[in-house]
Order: sequence, then structure tokens, then C-alpha cells
Amino acid sequence: MIDLHCHILPGVDDGAASEEESCMMAETAAESGVTVIAATPHCNVPGSGRNSDPAEVRRRLERLRSALGRQGIPVELASGMEVFVTPEVPELLRQKRLLTLNDSRYLLVEFGFDEPLDYAEEMLAAIRAEGVVPVVAHPERYRFVQAERECLPRWAEAGYVLQVNKGSLFGMFGRRAAETACWCLGEGCVHLIGSDAHSPFRRTTRLTDAWEYAADLDSPEIADFLLRDNPRRILEDRPVKPVLAEF
Repeated sequence: MIDLHCHILPGVDDGAASEEESCMMAETAAESGVTVIAATPHCNVPGSGRNSDPAEVRRRLERLRSALGRQGIPVELASGMEVFVTPEVPELLRQKRLLTLNDSRYLLVEFGFDEPLDYAEEMLAAIRAEGVVPVVAHPERYRFVQAERECLPRWAEAGYVLQVNKGSLFGMFGRRAAETACWCLGEGCVHLIGSDAHSPFRRTTRLTDAWEYAADLDSPEIADFLLRDNPRRILEDRPVKPVLAEF
């Protein structure tokens, strides 16, 4: 499996607090069958300048790769950021100040939970106009999506990628997020499932339970599609498809 949303870089955001924790997260992932993790620290969060320098993020990524190699943990790391969407994001893209997933056309983005739907759609279109495909992190958690789920098939049709959080499937973020995540799977408008892991202890990198959930709800083939096939397409900068377009 491949995890394209993970706060595994140590000491840069609210994720792993140390290199030791990062290695524990990688080891847990490997034990559950994860072979590749995209390190996606928070970026461009209003009021915080952390992680805004792509060169520094890459340096930290290389240090963690070396640590995993020394410990023999068989997980590859890919570059990325979880970019908080503000009106400045299109300009930041033009200035090459944001890291896409594995230097592909795909950019992991998140919104404030109470943003207006019109604003989110305007910004997604603006990002797409820069030649970048938005990968919308955990849409099921946004209140504006919970209130109008029908926007998600429309976003998938527009070519945006939708990434559901593992924790949402099991109620970690509340009933409405769980219901919306399940609805996404049922409607077939989701493209991938990510851990959004923040530590070795809670919101972990273990993806076996997410695979089993998707396999039980739909089929093992769809579980593979969401946790292996589509994430691999993103890493290789190839087009992805929603479930309904493939099955």
C-alpha cells in the first residue's frame, strides 16, 4: 500500500515530535504493508511560517531517509506538503514555493473547516488553472462538504482528486465525517485513502484496517485501487480515476 498523506517529518508541525517517533511511524507502516509514504507537513497555515521553504523540507526528508536506511526500515519516502489553501496559493505555485507529491502534477491541499463552498470551488479552479491537480485532503471533514455532499462528484468530474482519511471511516472525527466518508465510498467519488497520521500512538500509519474496511464495504479490488493503484499513479504522475470510472 501507499500512503500519500502523512505527517512523518520530525519536529516541523503537529506530527512526529522526533526522529525516533518518525521511525516508529515508518515501522508501523511497513508492518501493515505500506511500502511508500509521502511526507506532507503542514504548509502555508495562516499565522505560521513553518514549512514554507521547499529546500528545508527536502533537507529534512533526506535526513529521515538516512535514518530509515540505518535502521533497515523498508519504507520509501516521497516529497510533498499539505498546503492550506489561501488566495496566495496560485502565486506560490508560480514561484515554485510549494512541493507537489513526488514532484508530480498533484498538490495535496486542505481548507479551513468552515470555509464557504463557493470559496473552495473558486480556489480549486484557480489551482487547476496553474496546471496543478488539487488533491483535496479529507473532504469528508469539512462542514461545507457535509452540508452539500453533492459537490464531491462534481469535483471528481472536474478532475480534482479526493482523499478520504482512514480515521474518518472509524468515527475518529465525529459522526458526520464518518457518514460522509462512507457516502464517498458508496458513491464511488473517492480516489484514495490516506492515514493523515500524526504520531506512532494515535492517528497512526497502520493502513490494514482501512484496506479491510474498503474491501468489506465494496471489494478487495476496490481496496487495492484506493490504497495502491491510484496512489501509485500519482507518484508516477499519471492520470487517476474515481472508483466509478474504473469499476
